[in-house]
Amino acid sequence: MHSSLDTLFEKQQSIYLNAFKHPMAQQELQLTGADRPFEAGMLVVLKYPPELTERLHQASLAVASTIPALTYAPEALYTTVAVGPKLHDLTDHEASKSELQFSSWFFEEGLALGQSLTERIQITFTEWLYNSNTLIAASKANQHFWQLADQLVSSANKRSIRSAMPWGSHVTVSRFLADKTPASVMREPLSQLPGLPTKAITPQGLELVHYECDSHGFRLRNRDFWNS
Repeated sequence: MHSSLDTLFEKQQSIYLNAFKHPMAQQELQLTGADRPFEAGMLVVLKYPPELTERLHQASLAVASTIPALTYAPEALYTTVAVGPKLHDLTDHEASKSELQFSSWFFEEGLALGQSLTERIQITFTEWLYNSNTLIAASKANQHFWQLADQLVSSANKRSIRSAMPWGSHVTVSRFLADKTPASVMREPLSQLPGLPTKAITPQGLELVHYECDSHGFRLRNRDFWNS
């Protein structure tokens, strides 16, 4: 029987193929992102051991040494498991209210869901992928990742709190700030990026983050981390 979890996995694989692998194969691909608009929002994320986040951070630094790009600090290298409200679309009053609602839901319900499932999650990193504006560490997650994401989003939505499923289990490592730069400049540095782990990784725990992103950087305004 074809389950909803199968559908989510297939969607991720389709995005890897159509949004990343196909553009990577195009000789005429141009790197962009110079006029990155301001974004802000809240996420529930899975945190990784320092040995992995430091490796991903080094990759982020390597890209930024080649082309204009945002560097992601180790604490900003995670896998999103539930997408919260987009605060940049709201007034200050609406944003404060949404932030409070999402935080309250996380500590009252979301955290308990995460503690019951996070230790069962296994994520296997597969390859580096990029398109015109982003570099990711692609991965495949087991069913418990998708189950946790579904349970978190369903729990929040039952309380009329904005939340959505992530499209994948990847980690965003770099966002480009290039201005119509030929993608060929990325091909040699990409081959020299540190290798991704070959063994499946179990996240250390859940974290509630409030992020901000623009052409000046990717920032975590506040963080609440809880071990699984």
